[in-house]
Amino acid sequence: MGVRVRAWARAVAGTVFAAALVAAGPVGNAAAADWRDEPGMLEVVHMPPDVLPWYGGSTGRGWDNYTPCLSDWAFEPPEENVWRGHFQTSETASAYQRVIAFPTETEAVAFAGAARQQYAGCADRQTYPGYVVTAYDHGSVDVEEGATVGGVGVVDGSRYHNYLYGVGRDGDTVTLVEWESNWTTPDPTAFRETVRAAVDRLY
Repeated sequence: MGVRVRAWARAVAGTVFAAALVAAGPVGNAAAADWRDEPGMLEVVHMPPDVLPWYGGSTGRGWDNYTPCLSDWAFEPPEENVWRGHFQTSETASAYQRVIAFPTETEAVAFAGAARQQYAGCADRQTYPGYVVTAYDHGSVDVEEGATVGGVGVVDGSRYHNYLYGVGRDGDTVTLVEWESNWTTPDPTAFRETVRAAVDRLY
């Protein structure tokens, strides 16, 4: 728990994930082209409390767009068997969920680890002049094969943005959950329950 600023070698994340793909062996064309059934996704009722009501929750295939901490992957993320969900309030917050299903659990384990490193290095990759950027480690969540929660705070004078993120895994499926908060301070305890629900609702 608490503030922990950590620098990660971005190349390591890509190397670990790529090695897992090689170890898993080739995937046939038919398997690569087939999408699995959509997993259980978060709904509005799972969003953490905010000063304004949440709405949204529509789901779709693919990443759609990359949020700040995922805008510069250290490796090429999967494009198949990826689902997304998006929530927001009218002014104060947005939330995103991504679910990625893999052919093997080995690949899922490697991707979850690489995603955690991607998030953990997010604060070090923010280079806004005059901004104070801080990384936070909010610990783990005991659910299925486990989840972790962290965050990034960005302050520019009186303006600030807060990001919380969670990475969780259930077997061969990984979920990434993000909460972007403007003008409000996100509650890590409430967000941990959102991450727990996200992992619980997978296949």
